[in-house]
Amino acid sequence: MSDSERVIVRIGLDDTDHPEGGCTTYDLNELSRLLIRNIDSAEEMERRLVRLWPFAERRTRGNAALCLLISINSRDIETLYETLQHWIPEPDDSEIENASRPAIVVGLGSAPASWYWETVRGYVALDDRLSSIEASDYRVITRSDRPHGAIGASAAIAWPASDFTWELVAWRYPDRIGSPRAVDAELIGSISVKHPGTFANRDPTTGRCLIAPRTPCPVLYGIRGLNESSVIDAHNDLQAHDSIEDSIEYGIHRTNQCSDDHLENMFVGTVTSKPVIGPGGHVSLTAISRGKNETILAFKEGGPVNAEARSMHAGDIIRWVGLRSPDDSIHLERVCLIDPVPVIENRPKCCGSAMKSEGKRSMLRCSKCDKKRERSWVSKPLRNVGLWAEPPPSHRRHIAKPLSEGPPDTTARVPPEMPS
Repeated sequence: MSDSERVIVRIGLDDTDHPEGGCTTYDLNELSRLLIRNIDSAEEMERRLVRLWPFAERRTRGNAALCLLISINSRDIETLYETLQHWIPEPDDSEIENASRPAIVVGLGSAPASWYWETVRGYVALDDRLSSIEASDYRVITRSDRPHGAIGASAAIAWPASDFTWELVAWRYPDRIGSPRAVDAELIGSISVKHPGTFANRDPTTGRCLIAPRTPCPVLYGIRGLNESSVIDAHNDLQAHDSIEDSIEYGIHRTNQCSDDHLENMFVGTVTSKPVIGPGGHVSLTAISRGKNETILAFKEGGPVNAEARSMHAGDIIRWVGLRSPDDSIHLERVCLIDPVPVIENRPKCCGSAMKSEGKRSMLRCSKCDKKRERSWVSKPLRNVGLWAEPPPSHRRHIAKPLSEGPPDTTARVPPEMPS
């Protein structure tokens, strides 16, 4: 490698924030500006944001990690490493639960794709991941003796980015951080219409704005879209209105949001129990699939998914996708009834009342007018056969693919470098 050769450096960053504040996107933006300012040959190529396993123990609400792709002259690599070492924040020594343990994972070339797939689909032990990084050409930069951020950072640099969307994150002026955000919910509701390439701006079922966080972090809003131009145009449109707070700066990220990467495959099975409605309106039921009796949970916040689960009967054949939790239950994300069992409601009615049998093998008779007819039962109308149900936007995972992008994939989703 000659000193003048340009190389691409992947810089993963995670765990600089915590549940009570901070933002890793903001920190990555500061880091990018520092590198470009201090290293003449440095050019930013792309920023990436990946959502990871929703059940991770040390997570903030969105559970995201970041990656920065930088192009530099090979002679400046050591300067870049030194800059990163000086910049990386100190770990948080407070008593806050899940206090931050920042880490950077940095190197050249492709990282093992398994780092991403293991982290987006399940639990990863810190020591195991550190050992894997140590055995690679990448290095961990941290000030912590337990750099939990290395798990997400390594996943971010390893993401293959084959199925992606975009998010523009706009940040607040420092003197506004912690104060109420000036974001007009009615105006936000018009963004999806004016800029159809954007999505998840507002929950139409509740009117709730979905682009502005509710924590005291530096983010003003995040606009998600199918392409870069849509999110930029929507941002410029919002910033032109007096009812929207001015942002100091923004960054555009390629993301794994709406990819369903956290799901391995679709289930098909037969319901084996009557739905049980528990505290808070949550629903649980069991279904047998691939020879295993599965426990399925549909939370009240899931709206249509919860309602569909309540209507299930033993014997129904259903398709579903969901995330397996640490207790082995499946948290339902989307569900579809494909073959319902007939549900007997009652005898035919006459004169406003159900007709009654006069005895074994006898005809039915109306007790009011004495009209008779052959013995039969009336079943309930067919339910929503073949129609998928999903949660409302405000209770949908960032990484979940909405039905507007098509029904769930029916094939097993086994990524490269993962055992089938």
